[in-house]
Amino acid sequence: MLGTGAGESGVDVNVVYCAGSLDLETVDEFKHRVLPLLVAGAPSLVIDLGGVGFMDSTGLGGLIAALKHAREAEIGLDLVVSTERVSQLLALTGVDVLLPIYESQQLALASN
Repeated sequence: MLGTGAGESGVDVNVVYCAGSLDLETVDEFKHRVLPLLVAGAPSLVIDLGGVGFMDSTGLGGLIAALKHAREAEIGLDLVVSTERVSQLLALTGVDVLLPIYESQQLALASN
């Protein structure tokens, strides 16, 4: 399940909350919701993976696509990761060094 909302800290930030699995079955919905938010002139984006218990290589590819779009549009992109399984996958693949990762949405919003 994916949800979107405005940042609660008063800053101009879009937030996408993801729960469940980010995999072959859900990556198209993820991209459909996230990529349109990553256009020139849009506010920064926080992708909150706090509710994601499982992510496969397809889900990882969706994150990489988001990162590519964010860089092309020169928009800040932060991740919230609070599960060990997802954190390990990001570290194992080196994605954890490509963009800021926070343990909570509040910390991510405070950085903007």
